[in-house]
Amino acid sequence: MRLKSDAGFTLVELLIVIVILGILSAVVIARFGGATRETREASLKGNLKTMRSSLEAYKANSQSNNYPAILDDLWNGTAADVDSKTFLERIPVDPFFRKKDVYQVTAVSPMDPSDSVSVRDSKISGGGGWAFDSRVGRVCANYHSTIDHSIIGDAPEDTSWGERYNIW
Repeated sequence: MRLKSDAGFTLVELLIVIVILGILSAVVIARFGGATRETREASLKGNLKTMRSSLEAYKANSQSNNYPAILDDLWNGTAADVDSKTFLERIPVDPFFRKKDVYQVTAVSPMDPSDSVSVRDSKISGGGGWAFDSRVGRVCANYHSTIDHSIIGDAPEDTSWGERYNIW
Protein backbone atom coordinates (compact mmCIF):
# COMPACT_ATOMS: atom_id res chain seq x y z
CA MET A 1 0.00 0.00 0.00
CA ARG A 2 1.24 3.44 -0.93
CA LEU A 3 1.16 6.36 1.45
CA LYS A 4 0.15 9.73 0.06
CA SER A 5 3.01 12.23 0.26
CA ASP A 6 2.02 15.71 1.34
CA ALA A 7 4.26 18.08 -0.55
CA GLY A 8 3.90 21.87 -0.18
CA PHE A 9 2.36 24.19 2.35
CA THR A 10 -1.14 24.32 3.66
CA LEU A 11 -3.28 27.41 3.28
CA VAL A 12 -2.97 28.22 6.98
CA GLU A 13 0.82 28.07 6.83
CA LEU A 14 0.88 30.42 3.85
CA LEU A 15 -1.45 32.88 5.57
CA ILE A 16 0.75 32.92 8.69
CA VAL A 17 3.85 33.68 6.60
CA ILE A 18 2.04 36.48 4.73
CA VAL A 19 0.87 38.06 8.01
CA ILE A 20 4.40 37.92 9.46
CA LEU A 21 5.85 39.53 6.32
CA GLY A 22 3.19 42.25 6.47
CA ILE A 23 4.04 43.05 10.08
CA LEU A 24 7.77 43.18 9.32
CA SER A 25 7.25 45.47 6.31
CA ALA A 26 5.05 47.81 8.38
CA VAL A 27 7.81 48.10 10.99
CA VAL A 28 10.45 48.83 8.33
CA ILE A 29 8.30 51.46 6.60
CA ALA A 30 7.54 53.17 9.91
CA ARG A 31 11.22 53.20 10.85
CA PHE A 32 12.56 54.65 7.59
CA GLY A 33 9.54 56.67 6.47
CA GLY A 34 10.97 60.00 7.67
CA ALA A 35 14.42 59.38 6.25
CA THR A 36 13.66 61.33 3.08
CA ARG A 37 12.73 64.48 4.97
CA GLU A 38 15.74 64.16 7.27
CA THR A 39 18.01 63.77 4.25
CA ARG A 40 16.55 66.86 2.62
CA GLU A 41 16.94 68.83 5.84
CA ALA A 42 20.58 67.76 6.12
CA SER A 43 21.18 68.82 2.52
CA LEU A 44 19.46 72.16 3.14
CA LYS A 45 21.54 72.68 6.28
CA GLY A 46 24.75 72.10 4.32
CA ASN A 47 23.64 74.36 1.47
CA LEU A 48 22.82 77.20 3.86
CA LYS A 49 26.17 76.89 5.65
CA THR A 50 28.00 76.94 2.32
CA MET A 51 26.12 79.98 1.04
CA ARG A 52 26.53 81.88 4.31
CA SER A 53 30.27 81.15 4.39
CA SER A 54 30.55 82.30 0.79
CA LEU A 55 28.67 85.50 1.61
CA GLU A 56 31.09 86.27 4.43
CA ALA A 57 34.09 85.52 2.20
CA TYR A 58 32.66 87.83 -0.46
CA LYS A 59 32.16 90.61 2.06
CA ALA A 60 35.72 90.19 3.38
CA ASN A 61 37.12 90.44 -0.18
CA SER A 62 34.84 93.29 -1.23
CA GLN A 63 36.40 96.74 -1.59
CA SER A 64 33.21 98.29 -0.24
CA ASN A 65 32.92 95.69 2.55
CA ASN A 66 29.34 94.91 1.48
CA TYR A 67 27.46 91.77 0.65
CA PRO A 68 26.77 91.10 -3.05
CA ALA A 69 23.80 92.89 -4.61
CA ILE A 70 22.52 89.59 -5.99
CA LEU A 71 23.34 86.07 -4.90
CA ASP A 72 24.52 85.18 -8.42
CA ASP A 73 27.58 87.39 -7.84
CA LEU A 74 28.94 84.64 -5.60
CA TRP A 75 29.50 82.29 -8.50
CA ASN A 76 29.64 84.18 -11.78
CA GLY A 77 32.50 86.54 -10.89
CA THR A 78 30.78 89.66 -12.27
CA ALA A 79 30.72 91.81 -9.14
CA ALA A 80 32.57 95.09 -9.67
CA ASP A 81 34.06 95.49 -6.21
CA VAL A 82 35.81 92.11 -5.93
CA ASP A 83 38.67 90.78 -8.00
CA SER A 84 36.43 88.60 -10.21
CA LYS A 85 36.67 85.76 -7.74
CA THR A 86 34.05 83.09 -7.54
CA PHE A 87 32.99 82.10 -4.08
CA LEU A 88 30.58 79.30 -5.04
CA GLU A 89 30.67 76.83 -7.89
CA ARG A 90 26.95 77.41 -8.42
CA ILE A 91 23.81 78.28 -6.49
CA PRO A 92 22.69 75.02 -4.85
CA VAL A 93 19.30 73.51 -5.51
CA ASP A 94 16.69 73.69 -2.75
CA PRO A 95 16.27 70.01 -1.83
CA PHE A 96 12.55 70.34 -1.00
CA PHE A 97 11.30 72.07 -4.16
CA ARG A 98 14.28 71.21 -6.37
CA LYS A 99 14.69 74.84 -7.38
CA LYS A 100 17.67 77.16 -7.36
CA ASP A 101 15.60 80.33 -7.83
CA VAL A 102 16.71 83.28 -5.72
CA TYR A 103 14.15 85.89 -4.71
CA GLN A 104 15.49 89.26 -3.66
CA VAL A 105 13.96 90.91 -0.63
CA THR A 106 12.99 94.37 -1.80
CA ALA A 107 10.98 95.50 1.22
CA VAL A 108 11.95 98.71 3.02
CA SER A 109 13.08 96.83 6.11
CA PRO A 110 15.47 93.84 5.96
CA MET A 111 14.46 90.24 6.61
CA ASP A 112 14.20 89.40 10.26
CA PRO A 113 13.37 85.98 11.75
CA SER A 114 11.10 87.70 14.28
CA ASP A 115 8.79 89.00 11.51
CA SER A 116 5.21 87.76 11.52
CA VAL A 117 4.08 85.45 8.72
CA SER A 118 2.24 88.25 6.88
CA VAL A 119 5.28 90.55 7.08
CA ARG A 120 7.57 87.79 5.83
CA ASP A 121 5.24 86.99 2.95
CA SER A 122 5.16 90.66 1.95
CA LYS A 123 8.98 90.66 1.74
CA ILE A 124 9.50 87.41 -0.15
CA SER A 125 7.85 86.42 -3.41
CA GLY A 126 7.66 83.08 -5.16
CA GLY A 127 7.98 79.67 -3.64
CA GLY A 128 10.89 77.31 -3.35
CA GLY A 129 14.53 78.15 -3.79
CA TRP A 130 16.11 80.88 -1.71
CA ALA A 131 15.32 84.32 -0.34
CA PHE A 132 18.23 86.76 -0.15
CA ASP A 133 18.52 90.18 1.47
CA SER A 134 21.68 91.90 0.29
CA ARG A 135 21.47 94.59 2.98
CA VAL A 136 22.16 92.17 5.81
CA GLY A 137 23.55 89.22 3.85
CA ARG A 138 20.80 86.92 5.06
CA VAL A 139 19.82 83.93 2.96
CA CYS A 140 17.11 81.48 3.95
CA ALA A 141 14.99 78.72 2.48
CA ASN A 142 12.07 80.35 0.69
CA TYR A 143 8.97 78.59 1.96
CA HIS A 144 6.18 81.08 1.37
CA SER A 145 3.21 80.45 3.68
CA THR A 146 0.83 80.08 0.72
CA ILE A 147 2.79 77.14 -0.71
CA ASP A 148 1.06 73.80 -0.92
CA HIS A 149 2.59 72.03 2.07
CA SER A 150 1.90 68.63 0.54
CA ILE A 151 5.17 69.23 -1.33
CA ILE A 152 7.30 69.65 1.79
CA GLY A 153 5.16 67.67 4.20
CA ASP A 154 3.95 68.71 7.60
CA ALA A 155 6.29 71.34 8.90
CA PRO A 156 7.38 70.74 12.49
CA GLU A 157 8.25 74.43 12.68
CA ASP A 158 7.64 77.52 10.58
CA THR A 159 9.08 76.57 7.21
CA SER A 160 7.37 79.42 5.38
CA TRP A 161 10.34 81.51 6.49
CA GLY A 162 12.97 78.88 6.91
CA GLU A 163 13.25 79.98 10.56
CA ARG A 164 14.14 76.48 11.59
CA TYR A 165 17.12 76.59 9.25
CA ASN A 166 18.33 80.08 10.17
CA ILE A 167 19.99 78.77 13.33
CA TRP A 168 22.26 76.44 11.34
